[in-house]
Amino acid sequence: VQSGGKDRFSIYIGPLDYKELAHYDNSLDELIMSDGWSVFRPISRYLILPVLEWLNSFIPNYGLVIIIFSIMVKLILFPLTKHSYQSQKRMQKMQPLMNEIKEKYKNDQQRQQKEMIELYKKHGNPMSGCLPMLLQMPLLFALYQVFKSTIQLRGAMFIPGWINDLSTSEALFTLPVSLPFYGNEFNLLPVLMALTMFFQSKMTMQDPKQKSMVYFMPLFMLVLFNRFPSGLNLYYTLFNLLTIVQQKYIHVEDEEVKPSVKKPSGKKKK
Repeated sequence: VQSGGKDRFSIYIGPLDYKELAHYDNSLDELIMSDGWSVFRPISRYLILPVLEWLNSFIPNYGLVIIIFSIMVKLILFPLTKHSYQSQKRMQKMQPLMNEIKEKYKNDQQRQQKEMIELYKKHGNPMSGCLPMLLQMPLLFALYQVFKSTIQLRGAMFIPGWINDLSTSEALFTLPVSLPFYGNEFNLLPVLMALTMFFQSKMTMQDPKQKSMVYFMPLFMLVLFNRFPSGLNLYYTLFNLLTIVQQKYIHVEDEEVKPSVKKPSGKKKK
């Protein structure tokens, strides 16, 4: 503003409530869930937040709301999860056939690729089992935005003395020193989340060569999630527990995988 000039502006002083801010035609609602990538904001605003608010309309405790929400997500993903387990079983049985193809056509990459495609056409692509995990990732990012930014979860208590605010980490006690990448706060939910991830990964481990990942990923997630909102850790921990239950008790059809590699006829070329 130039010297002697005038300017008009408005100041909003109030809660960061999405519905409240949406009434103003100043894009104030953009303040909500502004953390993270913008591609996930529609999921946060138009899917997760409305569902959580609807559940909270008859379930006053937001901790219970998150538990019910995780069960709902698990039920919705159940068909894909079952397909994922079936793909993992097929992968275990296809592995010897894939190794046979690689060994037989190790000097002919084109033929090797062709045989692999034929194997996938006949028995299905084992990579399709990754779909439930891929669908989970946008949901986790969107949940992070919700727990960090919305006023509804600010100060929402689940278990007094433990989870006093679902929008922040638990911070049960402070460590005497700050550990690299981990910090100086001890939070129990990330530990439980990492343990459930470890047992889940151990149950689905197919290749012994992946054993190191079974230990690395839970430790990595423990460090990453240590200062994340306790609501997000609660959701992820319960989701892992439900996945373990599914893996233990779900009936996976045992499909027979027949070799697609033709065995040599034994005839010698002249």
